[in-house]
Amino acid sequence: MGIAEIINNIRYFGVPVLIVIGIEFLLIALYYFFYYRKQQSDRKKQMHHLKKLLLWAIFIGYTVFVFELTIIGRGTSHHLQMNLHPFSGYIEAWKKYSLRDLQNCIFNILMFVPLGMMLPLINSKFKGFKWILLVVVSATVSIETYQTLTGAGIFEVDDIINNSIGGIIGYQLYRLVSSITHNKKVKIKSLVGNLAIPLMMGLIFVGMNIVYAQEEFGHLAINSYTKSNMSGVHLSTSLELSSTTTVAPVYKKIINNDGVEALLQQKLGLSELSAQVLNGYREILLEDKAGVQYTLSIFSEGNWSLTANNYTSEQTVSARQEPMFEKAQAIVEKLSILPQEAECTEMESGEFEWNLPDNLDLKSDYWRGDISLGLKEDGSVYSLSYNLNKNEFIREVNILSPAEVYERIEKGKFPQIQYNALVKEEDLVIKKGDQIAIESIELSYMYDTKGFYQPIYRVSGTFNGDSWFTLIQARR
Repeated sequence: MGIAEIINNIRYFGVPVLIVIGIEFLLIALYYFFYYRKQQSDRKKQMHHLKKLLLWAIFIGYTVFVFELTIIGRGTSHHLQMNLHPFSGYIEAWKKYSLRDLQNCIFNILMFVPLGMMLPLINSKFKGFKWILLVVVSATVSIETYQTLTGAGIFEVDDIINNSIGGIIGYQLYRLVSSITHNKKVKIKSLVGNLAIPLMMGLIFVGMNIVYAQEEFGHLAINSYTKSNMSGVHLSTSLELSSTTTVAPVYKKIINNDGVEALLQQKLGLSELSAQVLNGYREILLEDKAGVQYTLSIFSEGNWSLTANNYTSEQTVSARQEPMFEKAQAIVEKLSILPQEAECTEMESGEFEWNLPDNLDLKSDYWRGDISLGLKEDGSVYSLSYNLNKNEFIREVNILSPAEVYERIEKGKFPQIQYNALVKEEDLVIKKGDQIAIESIELSYMYDTKGFYQPIYRVSGTFNGDSWFTLIQARR
């Protein structure tokens, strides 16, 4: 779950929570104004009682929110699935260097922070640490058990650890605030002691980033911590597997999309109307001299696209005409965006495409990707998509032999990839009696988290008779 999805879920689930809390506050207000304030009791006791009611209202709303996120409406696609590896989420995030995976861990911590803060305020018994820990662990174990029995989720030791850490952090924040309120000042010992866990986790994250920065290459998204249990699995191949060690080149993706907007304005006669920065890309609204508006999207990965607004390709004649072909060639040459010769082909949609295939095992810089151009009947541009990037040769690295790759498959050290949109996650779980036949082990490439183009192996074949493949890092 990415940060955008988390925010959307909070917005979606937050509405019923706010409604529940609003109704509770209304009932408390009615109770107070029409009954409780008329009782003969100490004013201070009245205010204390009112605060308790308000805290209970917020706590009930928080409980509803947690139930919505963890239990309600989650489906039943994970029946009896368990992950008993402690800290596997953090190891997974590190191996992939994935902010998305780390966000999941942090969100599970933050979700239980309010519980540790509110329980001591609701009941003085929970001012003792052991009672807080008991409630937090019991609550999260109950949620995890419910999820695995109903298929609403996976029973994960990581969730228990993260939720417990969140509850403890919340309790420590309560103690810190209580200490400041009681002593009318901030004591360094109390501050450091009650913020020990967040400080320690912050130091760990800083240390991990320092280690990552010192590494020559980045991490691959296919790197996975969880191994498949291959006991009782029939693995076979008819390939002659070489055990000879060899080398393969590593490249670096060069991203340079500076000046794209200026180039299009100058060469195509466009002017800027507005610009905004969105999630991962810049969107610029342009206009030509005839008043036709275009949207230019410039992505952080180095690619960009220009599209005429309120125009569809169905309005274009798709039959290949020599003058139109020459116009397409002339526009690309005018823009100087094709770094080397590439053969132009016309697609079924009527667009023209220049494709530069991947050239593996080159010990020099090269370009790869494609450019597509769509023209209106008058020869003006309605779409221009630039997906080229330069791969700079870095050096050769030692890679696994095919025999070593097969050995990794035997040991279950490979990621299970959803090779078909119709395949469910539970169908990817390897179990006793399954049959995997390896039909090919081919060298391919993948970009890592630092933009290096690293060698990987694509292992393909069949899994219980169906087409199947996995990807394994080739570099030792």
